[in-house]
Amino acid sequence: MTSPARFAEIVCAAAVRPGVMPVVRQAPAQVAQEKWAAYRLDAATEQSLSPPERIKRMGRGQEMAILAVQRALADATQLPAKGTGTAVSVGTAWAEEGDEIIFLENLVKFGEKGAKPAYFVNSVKNALASQLALTFGFQGENQTFAHDALSFESALWQGAHLVRVGRVRHALVCGVDALVEFQEIHGHLLGWYGSDSAPLAPLAEARPGVGHGTLPGEGSAAFVLCAPGAGANPVARLAFLRARGPARRTAPLHVESELAFLKRCLTDADTRLADVGLLLLGANGDPALDAIYAEVACRLCALAPDLAVGVYRHLTGDFATASALGFELAVRSVAHRRVVDEVRIVEGTARPVERALLFHVTKAGYHSVMLVAA
Repeated sequence: MTSPARFAEIVCAAAVRPGVMPVVRQAPAQVAQEKWAAYRLDAATEQSLSPPERIKRMGRGQEMAILAVQRALADATQLPAKGTGTAVSVGTAWAEEGDEIIFLENLVKFGEKGAKPAYFVNSVKNALASQLALTFGFQGENQTFAHDALSFESALWQGAHLVRVGRVRHALVCGVDALVEFQEIHGHLLGWYGSDSAPLAPLAEARPGVGHGTLPGEGSAAFVLCAPGAGANPVARLAFLRARGPARRTAPLHVESELAFLKRCLTDADTRLADVGLLLLGANGDPALDAIYAEVACRLCALAPDLAVGVYRHLTGDFATASALGFELAVRSVAHRRVVDEVRIVEGTARPVERALLFHVTKAGYHSVMLVAA
């Protein structure tokens, strides 16, 4: 999955993020620990997700996506047209699991007469993109991508491709994952998440009071794309995107191969490392994964001493489409020509930003590079 330079212009962008502090609560009996912590939406955001009359028939992921789109469109200088001229492309991995599991549990507990149809409708993956299309009147191509850690990148690539080849005038792209109890149980049983309830500190030195290990999270981010030259006052442009999965599911991670991947992407994007104002990493507080990110950052800073390196998952927690929220921070940094306050700089010093490079890698071997330019 790749793209040429000047792939698409970004008309607007917005995100829905969790509260700034992890929420600690009692763990269910399936998990061998008394409590756990997760990054969840705060009470005010929860209440603003959807009008009360829609809550009963909409999944949580749909509500989060709608709120992100509403925020994005509120700041747009050029609104995408309703009808077939606007496509919807959504990336998700977990967003509908909660409704699916509730439907199946109720089906077993109460039989067919007790299982609520709304949960069944919302359990379908494409319910996300379909709900956005219905809510905002966008009738162009409509797709939901559930590609694990590349879900958002897949949706972004598809949306940009559609506008670039002229199949639609605008593309609404959204990355969303809603935190559900099943995910937390599953993750804790498999050792994905840490037990420390302190806020995440990706790439931070080990010190008292700093959490160790990643924590689950949730959130959504939305973007409207148009073809190069077709937008009125775009806030930034997607200059390059490349994503790939592992050759093997358990492929080991090597710093040299990650550096080679990054350098090849920069070459193909016709961009020098010295021209990048911000390198935004997907470090998530997991010591093993952060070690890869830290070494990559160190090696790149040796090549470009003025490079500012930042992290963002201290705001979101760890989930498959958190890269969408990182992308939103990169877009705003480029739009304002400075690193936005939410980004935590871990190497170098923040400076004016004309280009922001996002690099993500997971333990399973998924990799992505996204370049946002002024």
